[in-house]
Amino acid sequence: MATREWESTLNIRLAAVLRGWGLDARPEVIHPGNRRIDVEVHIGPARIAVEAEHGQFPGKRADAIRDAEARLEQGLAQCAVAVCYPDGTTEGALPDTRVIWTVRDGSGSAPNWVEGNIERLAAVIRLAPAQLGNPDYVAAALSSSLDGAVRRLSESQKQELARAIDLPRQTKNKRPTPHPWDAPAKRALLVVATAVMFHSRLDSHRNELRPEVDNRTGQPYAGTWPPAMAQQCADADDPVGAFGDAWNLILALDYKPIFETGRAALLSCPRSPAFTAAVRDTAGAALAATGDVAGFRHDLLGRIFHTVLDTARYDGSFYTTTPAATLLATLAITESMCDWSDPAAVAGLRITDPACGTGTLLMAAAERIRDINPRLRDDPALAAALIEQVLAGYDVNLTATHMAAATLGLLSPTTQFQKMKIWRSLLGLDADGVAHLGSLEFLDQKPMLMPWPNGASKATHVNGDAAAAMAEPADVVLMNPPFTRDSLRHDQFSREDERKLKDREKELFSNKPVRLSHNGGAFLYLADFLTKRDTGVIGVVLPLVGATNFSTLEIRQRLASNYHIETIVTSHDPERIYFSENTTIGEMLLICRRWPAGEGPKPPTRVVNLARNPATPADAYSVAAAIAAGTVARQYYGTVQEWPEGRIAAGNWGAVQFLAPDLCEKFVALTRNEFFPTLPLGQVADIGPAGQGVRGIFDRSAMPEVGGMFALWHHKTDVIQRMAAKPDTFIVAKEGKEQQARNLWEHRGRMMLVSRARLNTVRAFTVRLEERGLGSLWVPCKLTAPVVDEITDEKAVCVYFNSSMGIFAWLGNRTNKIPSYPQFSIDDMRKLPAPDFAAIGEQAVSGLAAAYDRYADAVLLPLPQLNSCPARQGLDAAVIAALGLDGELVANIRRQLAMEPSVTGQRYAGFAG
Repeated sequence: MATREWESTLNIRLAAVLRGWGLDARPEVIHPGNRRIDVEVHIGPARIAVEAEHGQFPGKRADAIRDAEARLEQGLAQCAVAVCYPDGTTEGALPDTRVIWTVRDGSGSAPNWVEGNIERLAAVIRLAPAQLGNPDYVAAALSSSLDGAVRRLSESQKQELARAIDLPRQTKNKRPTPHPWDAPAKRALLVVATAVMFHSRLDSHRNELRPEVDNRTGQPYAGTWPPAMAQQCADADDPVGAFGDAWNLILALDYKPIFETGRAALLSCPRSPAFTAAVRDTAGAALAATGDVAGFRHDLLGRIFHTVLDTARYDGSFYTTTPAATLLATLAITESMCDWSDPAAVAGLRITDPACGTGTLLMAAAERIRDINPRLRDDPALAAALIEQVLAGYDVNLTATHMAAATLGLLSPTTQFQKMKIWRSLLGLDADGVAHLGSLEFLDQKPMLMPWPNGASKATHVNGDAAAAMAEPADVVLMNPPFTRDSLRHDQFSREDERKLKDREKELFSNKPVRLSHNGGAFLYLADFLTKRDTGVIGVVLPLVGATNFSTLEIRQRLASNYHIETIVTSHDPERIYFSENTTIGEMLLICRRWPAGEGPKPPTRVVNLARNPATPADAYSVAAAIAAGTVARQYYGTVQEWPEGRIAAGNWGAVQFLAPDLCEKFVALTRNEFFPTLPLGQVADIGPAGQGVRGIFDRSAMPEVGGMFALWHHKTDVIQRMAAKPDTFIVAKEGKEQQARNLWEHRGRMMLVSRARLNTVRAFTVRLEERGLGSLWVPCKLTAPVVDEITDEKAVCVYFNSSMGIFAWLGNRTNKIPSYPQFSIDDMRKLPAPDFAAIGEQAVSGLAAAYDRYADAVLLPLPQLNSCPARQGLDAAVIAALGLDGELVANIRRQLAMEPSVTGQRYAGFAG
């Protein structure tokens, strides 16, 4: 059989197998001009072209990509997938064959070939539309339109608009602005825009949705039908009245979370030309956004919300990116969790997000459930069950919960959700002055749930659904909890109200075995409380410092005692170290499964350090599948380590520190004295004061004053290039702090430890002054029990901590808020593994000190050049000789450190770099 004929046969078979996995797949579709698509898949209004070749060598891959991209250029599809069958594939064997594919979206990006079976290919095709369009462009366009709409309004109109949906003015700690109501008014107009978008999605189903019972009154529906279409309302002479009337009719069906909140904002102001024009602008921008079909399949509304409004600084919310949500949900919700072929079993699941934001994680959970059994995707009963029974979300933000309802509603726009389990829980004071902490109140009492505003008056603080306030035990808790400092979470309150909220926090957690921290500790305790006792699963996005910080040690140990810490995923991709929108800090995904007593020893924890953080849901699904199959490294996604249960239980989660697993294991060996005797630096030295204290008590001075106090203030890498350093400023006590200044001056030292370092430019981690001083970005370190003498021992310590082994000690011990720019606390410095000079002897210490004398003024190259720095190699030779180390061991550590993404600031290139 000819190659073309054989490929055609395989394509026909591929379409049939894809249909078996719930896709609308059509083989050999011919378009005008005799342009043919091998397999055409329809997902809603989107078309995906699958172009296949028989063979997987480079020429065949290039042909498949060329054909796939041609279909995009010809306008025959919105997305394309290039597929290559293995040589010798037969029609009968195709369902079990492992093919390779790459998704093409017309951006011209380099192909990322993935291997898997047809079931996995079907899941990727199903997610492919989420890559279409440009959410950032849509968000920017909508944001610009909303800004223009806000500019039309008077200050009083902005206030009324914002207050209608309980939005406070600009928070007290922000810089003063002449227009404090602009941001809240923009947020309120976004609520209107979201309602318009959902309205437009209902338009094609208007006739079939005619209600039999009016859910506003509970009586048989006797009104007119259908409501006007969204575009008709936008074009009306009075768009406010037109949308208000249409949404009132739609509320006869229900959709209360969307349209009651929308009406509250829409009807907040008396009609005026300015307000009418602002609503018309908002509606037009919203309708333009609905043209991005793909986004409506995967949380475009949430992405717009995250991008348009600076929620992170407004209320401490950092919302999960859609790819991260896909990855987290896919790892947390497994095929063994229930009988997915039984709709009743699926409807019996309970998945809760106690800090749901715009519903990104709940949406990802719904998509994961429908992916596991694609035959249920178009089942209206399952859609209703997901919305009304399975998925539950709580948040303190009315606009966020409004958008969560809209996002989940798009799972099935025709489902008349009357029991959607999305609630707003009060963070603040009720009418009686009692403080409430949102969903955290589940720990002690029913949270105060707030009603959806009805458009006639602003929301009042009353208890909601009693059943909702009880929170059913969850099979899965998915969340990205608030982890910002209180000054942001509580900024919107008066100082008296803030005091009451903090008092309530102390009361709620006074008897709980958890340390309250700003790294999600309170919400992790809540997740533990909400999950089922024997089978519950927690899937959470947390700051990466939660894996390494001393303040979160108790949380790690508590989780490990109650759960199998199944999987930890981190990103070592310098372009995207985070899993949340609008943040730049390192984060991790954590999957914890209940481990009943008596089940025996727990398996190791799988730690996945990604070299490339997936940028699309389809990529995230492929990464999740590779994690499950154990092929992460082979498919170039990153590295995997099996971290023993004993380490995890003790709170040692240090496998996140380096992309290279070998470095993580060698750091454990270093701390266990397997290379040479070590001690924590804090056992042999006084460390401090920290620079923050110095800056609070001293001012810099260009001239010396009485006492002649000085400091090493800056860390400029074009200046600090050697181990020998000089002070760069005089210091003088701030007015009224003279005694505190004298006290700090008593703790001055010659040896200075770096308190923060940008790893791609830093040269020296420890420097030495000729005279004792203080530091700002440097911390004095004074040895308490020198082995030879203080000067000799100082020089020896300085050599060690600037050698490859010493830098390894610094980086293995860092608190990873931003891995490439670590900040070292006094606690971090005290834990630094340093050579035990008493054990290695005076001769070894003197040998290290002699190396200082040789290299003190030698220029140290930045860390990415660690492997080619002559001075560093000289220090390494001295350390090898003094500590009796294997030279190959040190050379290997030096080489691997120089390739780490957090050191280079670039994506991992390995030997190719």
